[in-house]
Amino acid sequence: MSNRGRFGAAAQRVSMGQNEIHNFSGPLHEQVRALILSRIERGDWQAGAPIPPEVELARELGVSIGTVRKALDQLARDRILVRERGRGTFVKDGEAWRTGPALRLCRADGAPIDLKIVLAATDYAVATAAEVSSLRMLRPASIVPRALKLRRDWRHEGALVVSETITVDAARFPNLQYEIDAAAEVFFPVYAEKYNATVDRTVWTMMPLAAQDALVRQLSGDRDLTIMRCVRMAYDTKDTPLEMSEQIILFNGDVALTASQ
Repeated sequence: MSNRGRFGAAAQRVSMGQNEIHNFSGPLHEQVRALILSRIERGDWQAGAPIPPEVELARELGVSIGTVRKALDQLARDRILVRERGRGTFVKDGEAWRTGPALRLCRADGAPIDLKIVLAATDYAVATAAEVSSLRMLRPASIVPRALKLRRDWRHEGALVVSETITVDAARFPNLQYEIDAAAEVFFPVYAEKYNATVDRTVWTMMPLAAQDALVRQLSGDRDLTIMRCVRMAYDTKDTPLEMSEQIILFNGDVALTASQ
């Protein structure tokens, strides 16, 4: 039996044991990632507990160690697992890894997609009136509030699917661009670990852009796309805004959004 076939059988056993149905289509390492995540979510491995070694998982699932390692690396980038050299791989505290985006990009059938996220530009600028209001940058009249803007491109199979601009108060998050993992979907754990600013809730505003919009024409080109502007505001436990993320999302027939919380 092929590795893919043995993995499918293992996934089916796990799913049937909990009367769950999972979609395990997609690249093999994404299938492994989805299965491991489903086992964490149902409580097979509790927060702080080690997960089995790579060689054991590879043997159980019938895949290569490299495939397992790639899946675990992605889960570590997602802040779901913590990998400690010489000790093993552990499930991160539940509250910590659940502070992720409420919405995730996926295929139209719900299967995860490979995303490559890169930092395209970093900019310090005098905050606009709208940014001062949205992020509540309260300053004495003699101090000019400044915004730090991080622009990122999200690509799937080489095609741009999201153009994102994250804006924060530069005074509250000094040198943020040097602390982040630019490939992480969100920076919430960095805010908590480096700046003592814990995200308590997020609020999304979503609006489709009209076909005649100049940005739609620029990004679509000859492609038949639906383009949506999404703004995510992240708030701390005192309901103070921490971050504004504007995402221009390019949907084709195979890209969709799913709720992850």
